[in-house]
Amino acid sequence: MDLTQFQIENEQIVLSIVQESDAKDIYIAIKQTLHDLRKFPASLPWALDEPDLEASKAFCRSRIAALLTNENFVFTIRLKENNAFIGVIDIHKINWGENTASVGFWGSAHFQGRGYMRQALSLFVDTLFIRWSFKQLKAYVDMENVSARHLCERANFQLLDIEYQSVQNPVDATWRDICFYMIENKDK
Repeated sequence: MDLTQFQIENEQIVLSIVQESDAKDIYIAIKQTLHDLRKFPASLPWALDEPDLEASKAFCRSRIAALLTNENFVFTIRLKENNAFIGVIDIHKINWGENTASVGFWGSAHFQGRGYMRQALSLFVDTLFIRWSFKQLKAYVDMENVSARHLCERANFQLLDIEYQSVQNPVDATWRDICFYMIENKDK
């Protein structure tokens, strides 16, 4: 399968389907960003595990397999000028009959505050709407994850609901509030 058919880019960033060769960069970025990721264990439970290069390789392989079954599409986000790894963005919970899906994302602490994740999310959403004819995209964000909430809002997602005490924190068994964001394709 030619994975370049899925490549998305603008002047500054490139989104590419995750491949096993991305594992080392993912592993390093997780290690650098672990403190921030672990603040939200109810929505990012995978961050509770110790970063491991072999686990990152297994993740990449599993996401390629998920791509082949149209279950999940995971993209790396990189700077166009030097191929620096910025983060990961994906669609999951895809309903092909309704052309809807959920999006997820995380970015390396090294690139926070530079606008690359906003660019990536906006570019991703535009591509999903225009090239792949999605009608609606959702994002579920921990209420206390202010950065992710602002990112959704800057990418024109609308806060539709707050699901109070809807997800249990695996660390301390407290219940977390989750913000439900949505953006609709105005052309559909």
